[in-house]
Amino acid sequence: MARSHHWWNLPGIASGVAAGVLVLQVSGALQLLEWAMLNQWFRLRPPESRTLPIVLVTISEADIRELGHWPLSDAQLAALLLRLKGARPAAIGLDLYRDLPVEPGHSDLLKVYDSTPNLIGISKAVGDTELPAVPPPPILHQRHQVGVNDLVLDGDGIVRRNLLGIGQSGNATPTLGAKLALLYLERQGIRPRSDASNTCTSLGKARFCRLQPNTGGYVRADTGGYQTLANFLRLSAGMTTVSLMDVLRDRVPTALLQNKIVLIGTKAESVWGDRFYTPYTTDSSTTWAGVEIHANVTAQILTAALEGRPLLQGIPELWEGLWVSFWAGIGTLLGWSLRSPRLACLLFPLVVSSLLAIAYILFLLGWWVITVAPALALLAAGLISRGYWNWHTLKQAHQFLEQEVQKRTQELLEKNTALEQARQAAETANQTLERLVRTDELTQVANRRFFNEYLHQEWQRMMQAQLPLALILIDIDFFKLYNDTYGHPAGDACLTQVAEVLRSTVNRPSDLVARYGGEEFAIILPNTSLDGAEKITRALRVEMAQLQIPHSKSQISSHITLSMGATCTIPQPQICLSQLIRKADELLYRAKQAGRDRSLVAAFTLDDHTN
Repeated sequence: MARSHHWWNLPGIASGVAAGVLVLQVSGALQLLEWAMLNQWFRLRPPESRTLPIVLVTISEADIRELGHWPLSDAQLAALLLRLKGARPAAIGLDLYRDLPVEPGHSDLLKVYDSTPNLIGISKAVGDTELPAVPPPPILHQRHQVGVNDLVLDGDGIVRRNLLGIGQSGNATPTLGAKLALLYLERQGIRPRSDASNTCTSLGKARFCRLQPNTGGYVRADTGGYQTLANFLRLSAGMTTVSLMDVLRDRVPTALLQNKIVLIGTKAESVWGDRFYTPYTTDSSTTWAGVEIHANVTAQILTAALEGRPLLQGIPELWEGLWVSFWAGIGTLLGWSLRSPRLACLLFPLVVSSLLAIAYILFLLGWWVITVAPALALLAAGLISRGYWNWHTLKQAHQFLEQEVQKRTQELLEKNTALEQARQAAETANQTLERLVRTDELTQVANRRFFNEYLHQEWQRMMQAQLPLALILIDIDFFKLYNDTYGHPAGDACLTQVAEVLRSTVNRPSDLVARYGGEEFAIILPNTSLDGAEKITRALRVEMAQLQIPHSKSQISSHITLSMGATCTIPQPQICLSQLIRKADELLYRAKQAGRDRSLVAAFTLDDHTN
């Protein structure tokens, strides 16, 4: 009877919980968790079996070693473009910066530029502390054969958005992937048509709408330019790829390239700054090269326009509010009606699973709906409505027995304590998540993202205090041979041991050990002179020698050895942070060229800044 007399309070519980959760949502507290759920949807989606008119010409470490230098000379690039041009592709995308001549052969390259109307070069429109803006090749710019290759990274460093263009409406510069797709579609008589508000563009069977700041799990996102949610393809057979040297040596059939979109870009790990995290990334070995992301953007546009493949989009904010309110109502009804704790423990996980299943199905259909907020609303409403029912029962029992009232009140207090513990556990989980975002999963040292943040922070701090900042870049010698010989599990164990040596040797609170990428590590040493950095490199070599990790395929030792490049400077406003990194990388390269198992240490001078 008590339940039937007070059912009208349930809408108040549901709406109050929904409002509270929506406040959390719009504050951004749940944004990281929503991004993580979107990553899971991508990873759970089965691979697609489809043929794309796209061919990647990639430049690997093997290609660079065979060429003997980097970057390609203008003569080599001209020869590559002429061979591709001879196969009559639909479009050629050059994802290499070419704003300055790289002699010899610049005049030959200009002739190729001038005679290839379907060649698209690149520029970097937006500069940052790591890589400044880069202008396009002048002749391609004059002929409007340029696309920008900027990418949009979320706060956790992952690419989840497609940037299709930069600039004002009517004078926007398309990105490389969009430009190539439009060239291909134009050959088939398909051209974009914008609506009256210029917020959506129709293209074949697809309709592209600009990303809004609060779409899906985003909260006040910067949606400058023409952005859409990325609906990355993961092909079961992968994207067709050929190597640079295969093209130069005429080992690629003409039919493979004819009437296709050909993208040229690097996948070499040594080319710094061109590896990115996507929702499919689980560790540093599954990052994507920039050219792969641009090719995937092109594929998304083509498959949507030609085949009607769904584009990923969010539901309107009003529908998001109703979506959260609906699940808060379900939680309220379940919490109010279920008296058996065992049944509640069975049904609540089942309902949460149903919520996730619906969200996943909608994702497969091209809709990103939030899941963390409605799940939180469901559980919170269930607990609160159950607590309300308990409170009402206690109130009725008070009329009969004071002792029973006190007992029920104690139970309610215990439940409130459990709620507080759950809140504290959620805060702890958020702190753990933040730590995981900054930590390399394998080695448990800082990851590349946190390395970049910390180096920028210490650079500014040392500049203000006019104190020296030292940087050491470290490479495990012949690590690929080690992996090939002992297997990847042994390679992972080796990386972990090396990271532990670095961490135990560098033990000041302000020093930072980070995994820089693959088998490379980096050490940031604030307020450390060049002599101090050199002492660290010597200590590391001694520790590695004592560790005695067997490496039978090493060309210089029977055990694992390290090559290191270390530099130091007092930061100045006229010096770029990227130049300090480049100096350390140059010293590391010279140490490897000099025979490996050694360290080269040199100060960063004004001459280095000028060069």
